[in-house]
Amino acid sequence: MKVVIIYRRKRPGAYSIEELFHSIAGELGKQVEVVEYEVGDRGNILLDAWRLRQLDADIYHVTGDINYFVNLLPSGKTVLTVHDIGHYLFGLSGIKRWLYKWLWLIFPIRSARAVTSISMETRENIVKHLGIKNKRIEVIENCHSAIFKPVIKPFATECPVILQVGTKPYKNVPRLVEALKGLRCHLVLIGSLDDETKEKLAEYQVSHENHTGITHEEIYKRYVECDVVSFVSLGEGFGVPIIEAQAVGRPVITGNISPMRDVAGEGACLADPLDVLQIRESIQRIISDSTYRNQLIESGFQNVSRYSPATIGGQYLDFYKNLRPT
Repeated sequence: MKVVIIYRRKRPGAYSIEELFHSIAGELGKQVEVVEYEVGDRGNILLDAWRLRQLDADIYHVTGDINYFVNLLPSGKTVLTVHDIGHYLFGLSGIKRWLYKWLWLIFPIRSARAVTSISMETRENIVKHLGIKNKRIEVIENCHSAIFKPVIKPFATECPVILQVGTKPYKNVPRLVEALKGLRCHLVLIGSLDDETKEKLAEYQVSHENHTGITHEEIYKRYVECDVVSFVSLGEGFGVPIIEAQAVGRPVITGNISPMRDVAGEGACLADPLDVLQIRESIQRIISDSTYRNQLIESGFQNVSRYSPATIGGQYLDFYKNLRPT
């Protein structure tokens, strides 16, 4: 079997999909022939489509964010992974929303030989908002990158470092900042800060640092250096930082909503993402209660085995093999 894993063009700060599927490709490559292909800019779309067809693969897998490529590849051999439809639901309006719905979502999903989603939440949103039949979509969850390994670190009780990965509005950073008011800690934010977040940081005098455009390896280093990972988003397609924190061995606080609580299992402190006081109390408990903190870490190690590259790679291989030729 020959499988082509297709990635969007690289751009600064956007590499999570590529890193995850690169880890999956590494596992698949132990049993089948795998080609990893990064597309160029949209001006070269027809050239990319021709080059891909020349590879004469058994499976072409469009890994996300370039869904339209499905329509240019052999329909009987093409798999599409949909990570979420949040941009359609919350980021667009008018004619742009309509065009995105049909050209970026519905047409590619209908054209693909098979479709996967990274969570039940994403599948349910596709069915509910796009009118796609449930049976067309297989749930195969994300893995963590292969570079994420356990690193033991003494907990800095006096001034713990709290890591927040992602700063888009739905990441709920202003409420996190408010929850940290008066706490002796240092907040590390990865992602661009909007005016509201900057104002909150200044108003509540939260010690912090901000990083943008850093590499995947540098992000991993931030996990290793931190004491707590915060991920109290208002909504997610999956929530990769949860399993990244668990893989490194850091206690994590996340939202008590799907899919985050499902992904986290028993290995996270759950809080209502709309309740600032609950977020604060959860962080304080992790800092002050070493028994609870260690329990979260141990449960996280047990939970994250579900999301290893080997486990998820095996699920994709079985999925490919079960696709009957058309």
